Amino acid sequence: MTDHNSGLSADTQALMAFEANKKSTGVAFLLWFFTGGLGGHRFYLGKTGSAVGQLVLSVLGWVTIWFVVGLLFLIPLGIWLLIDLFLISGMVESHNRELMLRLNARPKAAGSQVDELAKFAALRDQGAISDDEYDVQKRRLLGESPTPATVDA
Repeated sequence: MTDHNSGLSADTQALMAFEANKKSTGVAFLLWFFTGGLGGHRFYLGKTGSAVGQLVLSVLGWVTIWFVVGLLFLIPLGIWLLIDLFLISGMVESHNRELMLRLNARPKAAGSQVDELAKFAALRDQGAISDDEYDVQKRRLLGESPTPATVDA
């Protein structure tokens, strides 16, 4: 998923992935209002199991409503939807928090140090930074301690 040629840091890519995949509270409430009985808001929030449960209750309830048995399905569904009305904000917040943790837990790209070092080498070759500055950055990227000469500077 990481594109080393994009020029974007891993943090920028993670932020872009978060923005593209985060869920909106407003959309969740709209889905609850218009498709709540079919579990639309739960499908949107990735809660597929409970969404299928709501869908099954709804279908069974409406198919058997003529036999009065349908009320045994529709009444619990109505109560569940009323409870969901108060839980949606927390579900959206929880989804977005888990998404952020998942994206931040991704291992950093192995080539990122090499890429950074290549950028500093190019800057040195262009004359934008000195050889000493390049050496300091190289040591930092490789996890080495700075030399006494660079500490005094």
